[in-house]
Amino acid sequence: MTKKIVTFEPSGLRIKVNETVTILDSARRIGLYLPSECGGKGTCGKCLVLVEPPPEPTEVDYTYISQSDLENGIRLACQHGIQRDTRVAMKQTTIPVKILIDGALSTEKWNIDTSLERQKGVAIDLGTTTIVAYLLDLETGIQIGHAACLNPQIMYGEDVMSRISYAALEDGGVEVLRNIVVRRVEELIIELIESAHVSPQDLSRLTIVGNPAMHHLFLGLNTKPLGVAPYEPVIKNALNKSGEELGFTNIKKVGSYLAPNIAGFVGGDTAAFILSQRLDSTDKIVLGIDIGTNGEILLSVKGELFCCSAAAGSAFEGATIRHGMRGQEGAIEYVSISDPNKAPEISVIGNIPPKGICGSGIVDIVSELKASGIIESSGRMLESSRVVDFDGVKAYTIIKPGEDDSQQSIVFTQKDIRQVQLAKGAILAGASILMHSTGVKVADIDMLLLAGAFGNYINPRSALSIGLLPPVDIERVTPVGNAAGEGAKRMLLSLQERTLIEQVAERVNYLELAQYESFAQIFSRATTLEGKMPI
Repeated sequence: MTKKIVTFEPSGLRIKVNETVTILDSARRIGLYLPSECGGKGTCGKCLVLVEPPPEPTEVDYTYISQSDLENGIRLACQHGIQRDTRVAMKQTTIPVKILIDGALSTEKWNIDTSLERQKGVAIDLGTTTIVAYLLDLETGIQIGHAACLNPQIMYGEDVMSRISYAALEDGGVEVLRNIVVRRVEELIIELIESAHVSPQDLSRLTIVGNPAMHHLFLGLNTKPLGVAPYEPVIKNALNKSGEELGFTNIKKVGSYLAPNIAGFVGGDTAAFILSQRLDSTDKIVLGIDIGTNGEILLSVKGELFCCSAAAGSAFEGATIRHGMRGQEGAIEYVSISDPNKAPEISVIGNIPPKGICGSGIVDIVSELKASGIIESSGRMLESSRVVDFDGVKAYTIIKPGEDDSQQSIVFTQKDIRQVQLAKGAILAGASILMHSTGVKVADIDMLLLAGAFGNYINPRSALSIGLLPPVDIERVTPVGNAAGEGAKRMLLSLQERTLIEQVAERVNYLELAQYESFAQIFSRATTLEGKMPI
């Protein structure tokens, strides 16, 4: 089979492939990122590229691309093999992303290890979307620096299940995903220590926390058990590995610790959340929620721990939203509607013309549309001077061309509202079932901790108003930032803390929501945009 050349612009990178290889896969093979929340299945419509010469559109192209864009050569990269030498124009992907670094710690005292003079260590929060690395002086416990980047696995799917599917269905899929993330983690570590003028020989410790899928893919383990009931990890216990065993080439001798997994979709990042806030030793009733594509929900009843996992999907990261995007320059992060017939007040990351809307803005817009009477509690959109027909569905116009220096319309559609309802319904249903199973009522909750980037940046009032969170008093809601990263630091600095979290992880009570009686009915009730519990 004759191979054809694909040239990607503006990078100028070229690759030879046969006609069975799609444009999306060609980009992946040379390390270029294209948005593909569905992992290349043709169900998200985000991998848009300009193709020259343009192939005949597919039915999926017609579904997601306007007629004018089709005529101009825009296609979905996942839909087209390489039939001839092809030039592909991609959007620039070097826009800086707003990545959460800092987190809050429990005030409880703990001791770092001694006899670590002049030694350095790195704590890694290996997230589905982002990777954050912290460089610490092991002698003093002081943080020297940090670095962050996107997880390169997003080229193969934005969410956990897309990557599990890729690993299971593609020949060598596990190794592909393992190799790119191991390489990027090592690059991040090297960048970090070089910027701090630290020699690789002084790097003696590394800790890594992540959800079970990220953990398994980093180690090259079989992820199939995570994709089918009863969703059990291959390995739950903590691991100690050398850098060489992990696949590093420049820091082969570093002693690496991978935190224990708790259950199928509750991993070392949740264990680190517990440790950073010492939820195992509190005398209060604390609900902790880390909202991501997979939301982890923790409940500490005076130190007795319960948890569950809710599949929220990627709506809050903008993936399934028509004009959704990550929290990066150009993303609308705040929305306020004072007059439903006038343009809303917005705030844009980077103070540049808006390009889309990110998670915090998505929650704001749904809350504001509800408060303004433009949508009902059921989610149904009503008529308004700023509600238009957009590709056959109703849509609220956030920005028109010319408003806030925008060159394009940015809308929020009826379908977008439904996506938010499904995502918030999963989180609220999970929290409700966890509370109901333990006999905890809303009035009993002393604190509601929001962990992770989304929880840190959303407006709690907006989240409460649409029923994303249980209806506690707003004074009880506390963002704790990157709690997983803070827990990873504790594991880096103290062997005693590692022993503690391993013991705690063993006694966390895990509830599998899919097996809970009446889950479907509770979830359905939780999708309404009301600030009340579904059970």
